[in-house]
Amino acid sequence: MTQRTRHLDAFLARWLVRLILLTVALGVKLANVARWILPVLRRQSDTTKHPRRILITGSFYNDAWFDSHVAPLLAADSVDEVLVVTDRSLRERPGVRFCNPSDKLQRRFGRIPARALAIWRTARQEKPTCLMGYHIMPNALLCLLVGRWLGIPTIYQMTGGPVQLIDGGVGSENALLRRQIKPGRLRAALLHHLARQFDRIIVRGKQARNYLFDRGITPTRIDIIPGAVPSRFFDVTRDECQYDLIAVGRLVDVKRYDRLLAIVAELKQQRPDIRCAIVGDGPLRGALELQASELGITDSVTFLGKRTDVETLLTNARAYILTSENEGLSIAMMEAMAAGLPAIVPNIGELGELLVNSETGIYIDATTPCEAANKIHALLNNADACRAMGVAARDRVRNFAAVATVAEKWDELFASLHQQEQDATESSDGNRQIANTAVQS
Repeated sequence: MTQRTRHLDAFLARWLVRLILLTVALGVKLANVARWILPVLRRQSDTTKHPRRILITGSFYNDAWFDSHVAPLLAADSVDEVLVVTDRSLRERPGVRFCNPSDKLQRRFGRIPARALAIWRTARQEKPTCLMGYHIMPNALLCLLVGRWLGIPTIYQMTGGPVQLIDGGVGSENALLRRQIKPGRLRAALLHHLARQFDRIIVRGKQARNYLFDRGITPTRIDIIPGAVPSRFFDVTRDECQYDLIAVGRLVDVKRYDRLLAIVAELKQQRPDIRCAIVGDGPLRGALELQASELGITDSVTFLGKRTDVETLLTNARAYILTSENEGLSIAMMEAMAAGLPAIVPNIGELGELLVNSETGIYIDATTPCEAANKIHALLNNADACRAMGVAARDRVRNFAAVATVAEKWDELFASLHQQEQDATESSDGNRQIANTAVQS
């Protein structure tokens, strides 16, 4: 792609994002007006929702990521069934029903319009108690639009942190938002305006909560709820270490594995026998393997690809490392800490909710490979410190992200959301009675 073509693509992406956000904002405004003018819409939404069924939608990258979010929902006392709308079904689970758009519908209308139609159809037929979208664009916005027209509460899962909203989302993982390249005040303002329309926003830590509060969203509508770590990660026993470092995640740009390889190259000068495992697959695997070869570290880095036995692999490592450009609260990091590994990560996103420097792991600056390598070398040289940090890491994750702990948070949220709906209905009925009395007088 030439420089001119890239500029044109970014220009078109920026205008397309503006058009999408303005369309959603207008759709939400029209829904609000229609629901006020047409009482039949209010009555239907007040009486027909299924009290123990929720609908979620998102691009779920793998079964492990999906389980981390769905397992605590199913463990919550207030949820019997989770309806899922996505592009393709994942592994079947009790209590989960996939309501995906058909391949024919996706070919005819495109992925996102087909997903929107599937959300609308499923929400009308199944009448869930709420609609929840993972990431603002497009999933949460689709839920917001459908939810407003059908009178169903909506929840935005801000899994990646405020980067999804800042500067129009140019730093997020969403392909269209990243294509914009340049930030924009109008796009950012529209995203923040739409975020304020949700009944609840789920964040991963205090930084994101404070960010939203500073932009006019009341604290009672912001909840800190992490993904959950399955019990099998807490139950593993440490084995003889095959790897010094292990990284787990998709091989995509935002994870910045190129920085990890640069750090390993620096470490190799101090520790010739350094061993690093990279678990995961993605479009950058070939480029990363080439980079490892050019750095002369092919004998030190093992690309293990996509695996289903991550908890076993973690027991064969001494420390977990992450070098992402941005994160919310990394599930891979939580799983590694639950397995008893100290975490080596940059101080970004909500990682500080679990990482206490020199207690459950260490912070590094992944953009300075030499400095990061020196810190990692010192940690690996201190076996007692590694073990102590691993024990502390496991305890901290157990208290924060065990399935039962997260399920309790969801129960509290759904109870609060139900009460909020009841209060709003009573207030609306009272206002209508006052208006009718005034008209009769």
